[in-house]
Amino acid sequence: SLDEAMTMPRSLRGLFAMLFVEIFGAALTIPVFTYFCIAELKLTATYVGLIMSMFSAAQLFGAPVVGRLSDAWGRRNALLGCFCWTSVCFLATAGVKTFSGLLIVRTFAGLSGGSIPITQAMIMDVTTQEERPSVLGVMGGLLGVAFTLGPGTIVLVLSMWDLERRWVFVAASLFALVGCIVGYFVLEETLPERKRRPICTAGEDSKDCKTVVEDIWDCCTPSLMCIWVGRFCSSFANLCLFSTYAFLIRDAFGWGDRELGMVLASGGIIGALIQLLLYPRMSKAMGKHTVYGFGAALVTMYFIALPIATLDQRSIQFHLCLKVLFISGTAIMDPGIPDLVAYHAPEDRMGLVQGMTNGFRALASVAAPLVAGRAFDISPYFVYCMAAMAAAVSGVCVACATLFDTRRGLEAGVAGRLACMGEKLAGTLERGETKLLLKK
Repeated sequence: SLDEAMTMPRSLRGLFAMLFVEIFGAALTIPVFTYFCIAELKLTATYVGLIMSMFSAAQLFGAPVVGRLSDAWGRRNALLGCFCWTSVCFLATAGVKTFSGLLIVRTFAGLSGGSIPITQAMIMDVTTQEERPSVLGVMGGLLGVAFTLGPGTIVLVLSMWDLERRWVFVAASLFALVGCIVGYFVLEETLPERKRRPICTAGEDSKDCKTVVEDIWDCCTPSLMCIWVGRFCSSFANLCLFSTYAFLIRDAFGWGDRELGMVLASGGIIGALIQLLLYPRMSKAMGKHTVYGFGAALVTMYFIALPIATLDQRSIQFHLCLKVLFISGTAIMDPGIPDLVAYHAPEDRMGLVQGMTNGFRALASVAAPLVAGRAFDISPYFVYCMAAMAAAVSGVCVACATLFDTRRGLEAGVAGRLACMGEKLAGTLERGETKLLLKK
């Protein structure tokens, strides 16, 4: 699978180069963001959760819209615009002094919808069903390396110099800008004009013009709905941990942003290796849906055992061993979702569908930090019990997607899928009656 990944389309090499630069910059902020809120803005878990929720609420609106625009006007311009917007918002984050200021800046930051959905749509544009697991594995490995080097770099810098955390956001802004400049020169368009779907498909009659909402409704097939709900649940589980983990390790072990950075860096290495080397092989051997279910099971077990290891026994060794379990599960699930979506989605709406997938993640990101932050202030046990149930439901939902044949009648939307299923059922009954008559 590694040899197949190395022969990826040339148009993706520039994409991965600029994505690595931008994600590396964003990863610099991960270990320090929560502690920036705690130490410099004096915020509690509830307020940090509210900031994360507002960012995700903006993504819930922005991701489908930007995805639909990329279906009409091309992926390249949409992705470059996302990078520019990210650069501006990181720079603005460095200058905030109050909770309200940070809330406004992070809300505006979410309106770009994020670069990952557009990147995934570009991969689907130029790869086949057989090539996608390998290429998504390369992308996951690349992101894993970025998420390793970013926190690792910050840990090293904070250990050597007494750097003010605001400068980390300035550095992230510069990396996003550099990524945009690199992309301007090396990024190739992956969606030819003949495959683009105009915003308005009407001729002379404007009544035939479809809105984004109508396009979304046409894409709401039963199998995609199962995968989207699974995406919501998996994101809800992961974000329950993400929004409370800094508080958990601070209370249990007295750890700060340096220790968090080391955990994230080591986890990035493990996740990158799994996505690059294991996920493509597992996907081909076991099937996309089964592999995702296996990852969901690992994450479920992690959340069940997490409060026992961390709060009851306060065992660092047990806690870190469980962390490997979580990293392995999420490393399998993360590339699995876009792979499953591409398997079931109509090709002429790939940007919109990937944007919708990110929208469901954003919806979970709205709910999870608010719920988890407030619940953690009351009892950490309840938070991770909810996360375990959400991870389990995610695996079940993706398994339910196999009940539907989604690669016929996709252009017809929900009504077309129901009609297609009805025709299949009628044909089956007719064949059964014919066999009975022949026996008689």
